[in-house]
Amino acid sequence: MGKAFDALLSGMSEGRGWGQMGDAEPVRQLLWNVYEERYHKADHHKSRYQVRVNLQKKDDSAAYAGFITAENPTSGPYQGTSFVWMPGKEGSIAVLVIGTDGFGADAHILGRPGHARRLRALARLHKGKLWVKPDLLDTSSRVPETIVEQWPEQLEAVSKSYGSVIYAAVPIRSTHDGAVVEDLLDLFFSEHDTPLTGATKDRWETRHSDILGAIFPQVNLAQVLELLQERRFVILEGPPGTGKTRLAYEVARQMGQVTPIQFHPARTYEDFVVGLYPKPAAGGLAFEVRMGDFLRANAAAVKGEHVLLIDEVNRADLSRVLGEAIVLLEPGEQREIELPHLPDGWSERKVSLSRGLHILATRNTADRTIARMDLAVRRRFAFLEMWPDRRAVDDEGVTLAKACFDDVLHTFTEFADEETLKLTPGHSYFLDPRRDQDTKAREKRVARRLELELVPLLREYLSERIAGSASEPIAGLADRITSRLLEERAT
Repeated sequence: MGKAFDALLSGMSEGRGWGQMGDAEPVRQLLWNVYEERYHKADHHKSRYQVRVNLQKKDDSAAYAGFITAENPTSGPYQGTSFVWMPGKEGSIAVLVIGTDGFGADAHILGRPGHARRLRALARLHKGKLWVKPDLLDTSSRVPETIVEQWPEQLEAVSKSYGSVIYAAVPIRSTHDGAVVEDLLDLFFSEHDTPLTGATKDRWETRHSDILGAIFPQVNLAQVLELLQERRFVILEGPPGTGKTRLAYEVARQMGQVTPIQFHPARTYEDFVVGLYPKPAAGGLAFEVRMGDFLRANAAAVKGEHVLLIDEVNRADLSRVLGEAIVLLEPGEQREIELPHLPDGWSERKVSLSRGLHILATRNTADRTIARMDLAVRRRFAFLEMWPDRRAVDDEGVTLAKACFDDVLHTFTEFADEETLKLTPGHSYFLDPRRDQDTKAREKRVARRLELELVPLLREYLSERIAGSASEPIAGLADRITSRLLEERAT
């Protein structure tokens, strides 16, 4: 923080009791001091903004002060987004708000998924203290009363006048609330492409990493182990290249014995649970009853902890493959079913789930051509999302890979809707596929991987028409990576 920002934060904390209430000029100067303390002072940046101060002392007024864009008039309704604080009794609210005259030139900011995604990430980082509107472009709905009730008193006029255009808000009651105010302020200026300077720039770069961490949260072995022991049936899901299978095998080995299987469209109930299979016999064919992978793993789990590891679980129709055995998948209950056939060596058809059996599966969220899980199956599993992890790319230290990975994360974060975000290529696409070989050729191996695996994957998203409204940005991303590879080859 700086001296000007500290003074501003102190005023926000005091609310209507602040000594500068009703005195516009000193407040206007303070806001400009905050700008110069944190952001680029060049005229072509600073001139893009204006300061508005309307800090009336009347308790029933919708008093406010803050930054709006310069193309607006100096008074009356305005367009676009703004950073504003609104004082109440013994505190204020800091908000991002749309001018009552409409979106204006900032429609592109509000319409990009990235703006809302970063705000929601900040809300998670601030443990829900920051409220964010579900749809930033929706000016027909108002700030919920449950949120307004958490604000300082004497803000009823604000809620009445601006409740439909406020899209992010946080109550400020003390100087301890400074971090969330800084985040909203820095986000506002960075979204308008204004460079941050000095300590503010360093802080925002760190904060940007925190935001990416909230958008792409990481799952570790200990988390999966704990959940698998608690819930018994777990699915690791995420885009390709995020290490789902590798982590699943590590967890399974930690748990105990493992039965690994691969699902595919030809998987049936007969080879997963129990089925009849022909075998040669005198005079022709006979049929024998064979246990499937599920029953074999269940039998092995009688002797101790056992993990049935299913890779690519949604490549088969899990409802059909499980059949009546789905009834057994209740982590806190013991149930039994009657099998349609009696396996060799079994004395009865009834079977229940061994207490030592766990099911750990992986699911590729980018594969839209395969079976979707019905709700009955879905509710029996706990799902953990796995996302790209920049740390793995940083650790390997290939400059080209880091630049391309950052471009991928930025493009998908900024332009992808929630479904398309699940297509974000994982970190594996940016890593050396042969770490056992000479490190001197590592950059060339990574470049080939980007050319022969990553770019074709992005092109496939486009040809399959599954990238939605992010298709054009993803096409541009593929072109930029291809250009980088050509430049790298030319050097």
